[in-house]
Amino acid sequence: MDLDRIERLLEKYWECETSLEEEKELRVFFNRPDIPVKWKKISPLFEYYEEELQSNTLGSAFDERVLTRLAPMPAEQKGKVRKLFYDLARVAAVGLIVITATYFIREQYMEHKDDPYMVDTFEDPREAFEETKKALRMISKNFNKGRKEAKKIGVFNNAREKIKNGDNKL
Repeated sequence: MDLDRIERLLEKYWECETSLEEEKELRVFFNRPDIPVKWKKISPLFEYYEEELQSNTLGSAFDERVLTRLAPMPAEQKGKVRKLFYDLARVAAVGLIVITATYFIREQYMEHKDDPYMVDTFEDPREAFEETKKALRMISKNFNKGRKEAKKIGVFNNAREKIKNGDNKL
């Protein structure tokens, strides 16, 4: 047997790139009595593989027994009924929530259907005009008060600017 070929096959074997035929070739080679000294350490590995292939300890019926036990068992009807019940219960719960929400929304709408959005509190236009004038006077008064306070802030800002610019005249 070509030792260079065996060397290449061993490299492929350790890289896990060999085919089944190449591995068989390695087993046959390492089961010979005249193995080179540099490969004596790995020969028991291939001898073990060959012995295991020959022993066939499991027997020919083992595969059949395992496959019959692993064959798909018929699904229990009880499981299907339970799943169907849970699915129907979910659908019924969603339907009940939708119906209940619709009922309460409709009730709220019916209670407040006739409520006006904007209520006019004055029957007499003159009275409404007087109330409007009163409200505008109050706004004007408070606005003017705010302007007076804003002038004080203006004086403060002017003083700050003079200090910032280095002008000591106040």
